[in-house]
Amino acid sequence: MRTVLIVEDHCRSRDVLKTLVEKEGRAVVTAGDGRHGLECARRIPPPSLILLDLSMPRMNGWEFLQHKTADPAIAGIPTIVLSGSSSEVPAGAMNLLAKPVDIERLLALIDQYC
Repeated sequence: MRTVLIVEDHCRSRDVLKTLVEKEGRAVVTAGDGRHGLECARRIPPPSLILLDLSMPRMNGWEFLQHKTADPAIAGIPTIVLSGSSSEVPAGAMNLLAKPVDIERLLALIDQYC
């Protein structure tokens, strides 16, 4: 079963995303900030896809992407950024979805990458 890592600090948003992804038949691992997200991404086996919020405590999404890109073991994991503030796809991400997220678009991207 393919695994999706959800890195989101807001519990309700994280839970909604988790439920949605699990209904699509994927396993889900969650993290509440970028630092914990990196730890999860580096586990063996690594996730097939990362859904990443940008604004988080301890380590934000931009910092997460910098560390992810610099680590050859996880640099190739497709990452979809979910943001209410950014309009450009950050370096190291494949796509950006504005919040509130278009669920149909998100599910299509999950199918594409995972």
